[in-house]
Amino acid sequence: MTISESPSSKPSSISSLENIEVGQVLKMHVQDTTPPKEKRFIVIGFSPDETLLATVYINSNINERINWSAEQQALQVEFNSDGRNYLNKKSYIDCSKLTERKTEDIGSVIDSNPEAIIGYLSEADYERIAEAIRSAPTIKGKYKKKYGLYD
Repeated sequence: MTISESPSSKPSSISSLENIEVGQVLKMHVQDTTPPKEKRFIVIGFSPDETLLATVYINSNINERINWSAEQQALQVEFNSDGRNYLNKKSYIDCSKLTERKTEDIGSVIDSNPEAIIGYLSEADYERIAEAIRSAPTIKGKYKKKYGLYD
């Protein structure tokens, strides 16, 4: 079972955005990287009012200029591409930072380009990522709670 099959993984009050799910892997152009570019990222959770969602980036390599400490590198969760159709090669999930996005913005991109959805995490993969985020000292507890990573 994937995360997308979980009944609580979709925003319930925003019917036009029903295509966005926790554990979904998306590929779209983003403005919050230098330079702005097409990136893969994972939906981690929704805010209580479902107007925002939290995502984490998938990177091809660990950027050692940014993630120079052992603590930071431990928050880069390695995934092989085997059995993960959304990856072309070994990649790293950056669990050191949550990126907040407007649910409506992501929904609009998916509505106009359904191919932006490139896959879904397995429950085991989601739990690996969630556990790394929960343990991350770089993310404040209020954000972890806001996006459902703990009560």
